[in-house]
Amino acid sequence: MKNLKKGNKVVMHSCIEAKNPKYKGKLIECRTDSYLSKDGEEVVFLDGVSGYFSTRFLEKVEL
Repeated sequence: MKNLKKGNKVVMHSCIEAKNPKYKGKLIECRTDSYLSKDGEEVVFLDGVSGYFSTRFLEKVEL
């Protein structure tokens, strides 16, 4: 588990959304702490992204 926290900065990778110019190479802030979805996948809500997002496609960035 990545255990992302509210306020962490992340970038997307290895997913179709990561190729979208809106998200490609952009720092995105976590709106919530990560948690397990009903399916058992670790997810988090992100600023500017609708719905929750799987943490397996996110890399935490330390500034």
